[in-house]
Amino acid sequence: MTAHRPIRIAITDDNEYFRETLREVLQFESDFQVVGVWKHGLEALLGLEQARPDVVLLDINMPLMSGVEATRKLQEKFPDVRIIILSMHDDAGYVLETLKSGAAGYLVKDGSVTEVVRAIREVAAGRAMVHPRVTQTVIAQFQDRVELNDSWKEVLTPREMDVLRELASGKSNQEIAEALHISLKTVKNYIFNIMSKLDVADRTQAVLVAVKNRWLPA
Repeated sequence: MTAHRPIRIAITDDNEYFRETLREVLQFESDFQVVGVWKHGLEALLGLEQARPDVVLLDINMPLMSGVEATRKLQEKFPDVRIIILSMHDDAGYVLETLKSGAAGYLVKDGSVTEVVRAIREVAAGRAMVHPRVTQTVIAQFQDRVELNDSWKEVLTPREMDVLRELASGKSNQEIAEALHISLKTVKNYIFNIMSKLDVADRTQAVLVAVKNRWLPA
């Protein structure tokens, strides 16, 4: 995506008020262009060819075709399109199903507009974005499903991995400092290094990268 071309966005939601309000809000962002607004997944499949969005915001509960099914079909037909699920649910089953279907992001609908805007920019840049409220749920579900590996050693130092494990457990910087017997400043430096090496914007995304790479849970 070039620096000068806006991020092309499509919205798919069966709630007319929600989708139109979201369209109006997103159009205030100078680097966004809303190119499609659809009522359900079937409309999205039919309209995507012409609209060619970079990012699709997709409600998980829709008539005719669920968000999970729509995600799967959209990814099969348009693999370059990045999908962000919008849901009223933070249940692990919903989250895992959509991520396994190819979604790049998962947001809860009662979150802020700022979170939606940030998520669009993150997934458009090729990263993943999951609402912090469901991150721990995702990690817990993955714990018994994957065989962990130590490929993190090619990216992180052992001490950075210690800090990343503590981040995954939900501890604050102060709690990490106390657990590892290091200063608060040292913790902040480790977290900065981890985020830089993993090319992520925050600690939640760092944990998600570790889960995806099967480094966590430890």
